Amino acid sequence: MKQQQSFKNETEKPMYVGVEPWPEYFELEKGDVLTIVHDAPANGDAIQVDYVEDNELRVWPMGEVDDLKILFNGQPADNKSWNFKHR
Repeated sequence: MKQQQSFKNETEKPMYVGVEPWPEYFELEKGDVLTIVHDAPANGDAIQVDYVEDNELRVWPMGEVDDLKILFNGQPADNKSWNFKHR
């Protein structure tokens, strides 16, 4: 079953979201939205979220992730991973 989960930064400072287990890591400025779309399991959590620091999350999509899509502000997240303005 396709599942979609979005993470929106509504703070004044940048927020960082790591998508595991891949080396994908995104910087979200105020108003930015990161969306993960994948085939979630029929039972249990679709995504596990680990709170790392004040402004950092690590997310673990559960289920089938072969067709995982990551969107940044509604567009494919190509060239957005590890592209930081801050830090």
